[in-house]
Amino acid sequence: MPSTELVLQILVNGLLLGGIYAVAALGLSLVFGIMDIVNLAHGHMLMVGAYVAILLFAAAGISPIIGMFVAMALLFGFGMLLQKFLLQHVVDEGMEQPIIVLFGLALILQSLGRIILGSDARSAEIGIPGQSINVGPILLSFPRTVTFVIAVVLILSTWAFLQYTSTGRAIRATAQNRDAARYMGIDTERVYVITLGIGTALAGAAGALLSMLFPITPFVGWSYLLKAFAVVVLGGVGSVAGTLIGGLILGVSENLGSLYLGGGFRDIISITIFLVVLIVRPQGLFGSNGGGGE
Repeated sequence: MPSTELVLQILVNGLLLGGIYAVAALGLSLVFGIMDIVNLAHGHMLMVGAYVAILLFAAAGISPIIGMFVAMALLFGFGMLLQKFLLQHVVDEGMEQPIIVLFGLALILQSLGRIILGSDARSAEIGIPGQSINVGPILLSFPRTVTFVIAVVLILSTWAFLQYTSTGRAIRATAQNRDAARYMGIDTERVYVITLGIGTALAGAAGALLSMLFPITPFVGWSYLLKAFAVVVLGGVGSVAGTLIGGLILGVSENLGSLYLGGGFRDIISITIFLVVLIVRPQGLFGSNGGGGE
């Protein structure tokens, strides 16, 4: 049996990783809760964000933390353009057409990544002196701790944006009742453009953070899409707090599962959680608020 210290270490590492999972899932959750679109390219946008941070670090020694903001800006613009010039033509045509378009986009991004960058795994270094610190029996990894703190700040910033800005209130109003929002003078098309921009920017941020911890290949998109789905199902669509808690639960579950079953079971654990919660409580452990950002 694993020692108590080892189990505690695994739990802490799982919590720290879960913060990044929550950031990845938050973008997916917002887009689905507000636009009723299942963004199947979300994981591949995460992959793009990771490669932006990796390439900036490799080419110019730029910290992947700075690279994260560059990735967010690039993917925010990409998401806005994607909605404005492509998805707006299919967003009101049911769920099938956007899914097909985004599935095709995912395959394009994956192929471009493989052609341009090859299939070798790459990662970035966070560049912080020292690697870990002892806190009682727990060994805290600096990279994991820093990425967790950044992830929580991003989540809280997104929540504050949705709660306290006029654009955020317009987004929440559109999520609750699109037709009523239009009658009140809200430009729902603009809301959709901004929402997809935010969703893809969060995916890019999660990718940049993950690049500091794990090797990235052009094929990781599907795996992280699955994890994001699992977190969304756990936390409930559109719930910022639920998404954070769902991410922490998934991170801990994966780490404990890897300890007792082996690292090869990580993705199996994700899909098992996804299926069980979907069957037992499809509205999520914390319910759904329709993208209201609670």
